[in-house]
Amino acid sequence: MNRKRVIYVVKEALHMYPPCVSQILLMNDFGVDITVICGECDQHLLNEFEKRKIKCIILGNKRISIPQLGKINAYLRFRRKAWRVINQYKDKNTFLWLGTVDSAIALVNKYKKMPYVLSVLELYDKYPFYRFILKRIIHNASAIIACEDNRARIMKTWWSLEQKPYVLPNKPYHHPKMLKQEPTTPDLEAAISKIQGKKVIVYQGIISADRDLAVLAQALNDMKSDYVLVLIGKSFYNGADKVKKIYANSIYLGYFPAPLHLQITSYAHIGIANYDDSSMNNLFCAPNKIYEYTGFGIPVLGSDVPGLTSTIGTFLAGECVDFSDKNSIIDGINRIEDNYVVYQENARKFFKNTDNVSNMKKILLDINS
Repeated sequence: MNRKRVIYVVKEALHMYPPCVSQILLMNDFGVDITVICGECDQHLLNEFEKRKIKCIILGNKRISIPQLGKINAYLRFRRKAWRVINQYKDKNTFLWLGTVDSAIALVNKYKKMPYVLSVLELYDKYPFYRFILKRIIHNASAIIACEDNRARIMKTWWSLEQKPYVLPNKPYHHPKMLKQEPTTPDLEAAISKIQGKKVIVYQGIISADRDLAVLAQALNDMKSDYVLVLIGKSFYNGADKVKKIYANSIYLGYFPAPLHLQITSYAHIGIANYDDSSMNNLFCAPNKIYEYTGFGIPVLGSDVPGLTSTIGTFLAGECVDFSDKNSIIDGINRIEDNYVVYQENARKFFKNTDNVSNMKKILLDINS
């Protein structure tokens, strides 16, 4: 298993991609010699890499402030710098591991004669350009990795692959598991002080139109509940303000980088995972948050979409409801409350049952054979 070396590439800010971080750390556990090349990396993660003797080379990810041209320029600059580093560190035993499709696009045609692993974190069913590039590079990959089983099956059909891509669910490598974590920074301490001792329903992630929380806010308002609806993440389209206008007992705490946000999550009573049906990527969602919640034993109130009914729903680790119907949401919350301890135990079982160590071991054995 140790015969191969890996150069792991993420064009973007590595700490924004927990699945990529998990892949790197899992490989390191197996003794793989890894060099990481990325656009950015926060100090928390750099400290961990340093302890593990993982070399991380940061190339920068700034764009010039000209629409479209700035994006192209960033790709070309990363392409030039990254390939220079790859040539410096690669040898005949090296695999190139492309952590995101954007990373693969930045280096397209450069790695034709080099064995590579392709990690595909999204379906891209609404992004023709990404699918065009994938069609060109996916068949020559030594291994293809998806983060959800239905996505892997869809990819096999779309691209007429000989075998289904490997599946590495988006379970975080690190999880503190214990509820009510002690805050480690002044910002976290301030955030937790606002929710401590309250009955928290938490949503963490991007607050965007395809993950609208307005009907949830209406449901909580109609219930005249004592829940505090806590929002963590980057807010687009004024989504957080919209929720606060509907349900006064809402708090928007802003964005906290992973895994620090889990200190806030550890105070939650119920976790929210909602996706609409505007894309196949949403229908077959593969959210980190369901593992972040269930690692604490926090039951999940999720959308009634296959990506959640086949995970949270199958394990009875929460309830999957229609997020466009406030009565469905109210019924789901009441069912969780009526059997809270059972859902809590099932949540922990769901988290424990996902074994990415074995999944990674199989990938490494197969590409080294």
